[in-house]
Amino acid sequence: MRLGIVLLASLLGVISITDSGVAQTTVRVGDVGIVADGPFYIALEKGYFKERGLDVKLETFASAAAAMAPLSAGQLEVAGGGISPALFNAFARAFPVRIVAARSRDFPGNTADTLIVRNDLKDQIKGFADLKGRKIAINAAGSPLVYMLGKMLESDGLTLKDVDVVYLPFPDMGPALASKAIDAGTSVEPFVTLFQDRGHAFPWKRASDVIKNPLFEVAAVLYNKDWAEKNPRAARDFMVAYIRAARDHHDAMYGGKKQAEVIDILIKRTRVKDRALYGRMQWGHIDPNGTVGKESLREQQDWYVKQGSVPKKADIDEIVDDRYVKYAVEQLGVAPDRKP
Repeated sequence: MRLGIVLLASLLGVISITDSGVAQTTVRVGDVGIVADGPFYIALEKGYFKERGLDVKLETFASAAAAMAPLSAGQLEVAGGGISPALFNAFARAFPVRIVAARSRDFPGNTADTLIVRNDLKDQIKGFADLKGRKIAINAAGSPLVYMLGKMLESDGLTLKDVDVVYLPFPDMGPALASKAIDAGTSVEPFVTLFQDRGHAFPWKRASDVIKNPLFEVAAVLYNKDWAEKNPRAARDFMVAYIRAARDHHDAMYGGKKQAEVIDILIKRTRVKDRALYGRMQWGHIDPNGTVGKESLREQQDWYVKQGSVPKKADIDEIVDDRYVKYAVEQLGVAPDRKP
């Protein structure tokens, strides 16, 4: 009997056998080693996935964007992805993927995405209008931070055309600020705090200082659509484990009793190894009920349409499949969330 299960596993590639001989469904998840993916790591380390009969395998990628092609091709079942023009354009071309849960949101007092400014300009940059003509770095042309910077500038009557945008990876922004090669940068934690510690820059404006209603939905959890439809039980069970872990993460990011345990897991699994850094940086908000901010998605897509980077709109109600988070909340109950 066990041999038969093993043969079936080799054919389907979706079943693994535990040491006790119990068959589990294998789920491959894109892993980029960041704090926003904390619920994946927590659910693994605390056995939440295993309890639901899932054998989760992490597949490492340099960025979330690099995981999108394997996700669409069925080489991954789950991944986290940033909300970007590339994502909207993929959905408009029948991308076989669905947004199924919230992943990261910029929230007052807990915002990872930030406009940082060189320390020597502290007395010169008082409003966004003072950035006119300045050189500002963004990590990539298709980054969600393009939207953040655009909205910030528009709040003071400017547009992206009024500044000199350059593209630099996050780690390179610190040296560029120190050498005065750039005046400001759109950065994320932990780089925001690290650059401040090193005297390169200071966090001038957080995304949530400007993008308030709706709050900025930065990233989401994505499922391969075909896999989820063919494996509904596994898709539901994955989400139950994920939301359970997201609640542990939510507790930790706001100083709850699980903070030390969660930080241990994040130190083990992410690139942020300095324990003290977790107490100084803003983690970025993770919704404890997995609710996707559809209004933010609509606003972002509309903004990209106006910029000309999204020629055809996707149907937000179609690309967001919330049945899995609804199932998870039915199983776990509704968790209290922070209010802005």
